[in-house]
Amino acid sequence: MQKGMAVTLIILFLLPMITADQRIADESRTASGGHAVLLEQYTATWCDTCATVDPWVTEFTESHSSRIVRVALHPDDHDPFGSALTTKRITQKQANESVSLPAFWFDGQGLLEGTVSPSLLENGLRSAEGDRVDWIGMHVWWDSWENSPHDDTHQFHLNIDEDLPSGAIITVFRLETLEMTSEIANNGIDVHHDVATQMISFSPNGSVLDSFDGVHGWDISTGNLYSEGGIPVYTLETYGEVDGFVTVIEVNDEVRGVIGISDSDNFLKAEKYGDLALFLLVLALVCSTVVMRRE
Repeated sequence: MQKGMAVTLIILFLLPMITADQRIADESRTASGGHAVLLEQYTATWCDTCATVDPWVTEFTESHSSRIVRVALHPDDHDPFGSALTTKRITQKQANESVSLPAFWFDGQGLLEGTVSPSLLENGLRSAEGDRVDWIGMHVWWDSWENSPHDDTHQFHLNIDEDLPSGAIITVFRLETLEMTSEIANNGIDVHHDVATQMISFSPNGSVLDSFDGVHGWDISTGNLYSEGGIPVYTLETYGEVDGFVTVIEVNDEVRGVIGISDSDNFLKAEKYGDLALFLLVLALVCSTVVMRRE
């Protein structure tokens, strides 16, 4: 009798997993790290020099994806992909709007301007890696729900490996691949990658310092999802088409951690939960039958 009750409890424990596929995300992605170098590229759709550089910069970052994370910043002028967040980031670097395009910063330093070469970017990357004394580890995961005919819903979760000082700043960029549909301010590049369309900065206690909402806006909560060992989990929610997120931790104006996550980082599909739940249910029923027969 006691064995039968134990098996029943096992089945009851598995029931949430059996029905979970009705509540889980349609797609989930995860990434861990923090050691990558942040490459911020100041570019524009009207910049002819950028048109010769942008294509191979995309290839450069893809070929160095384990070492570098790129964020493309477009000026807040007649560039259709421009945003006020670009002005904010450039101001933080003590630069101004007259900086030559394209321009590149590695972890906020090492400015390169104009017609650069892959070897110059490689040197900038190595220099930034050499300057990094240590780095702060992070774990991120990104869940998406299809919401047709409305915009898809995305939840981005961030867990940091260590306590941060109160003056630290956590910044999350939302990245999109955007297609040029206008002849105005068009330098001939049809598809622009890694465009920062939203940005939010907040302190370790979750207080929002800056928020550039773009079209879709942010919702933020701190530690409300759950907490592992007292370390908070930050949760951001946004909507629409998203190609990736980049998280940056800065302490005393120094970049101490960078991690990116892209749409290609799918690690678990919803239907896999259903297959796993069905297997566990069958296993529980078999175990229950064996135990009952032995009794």
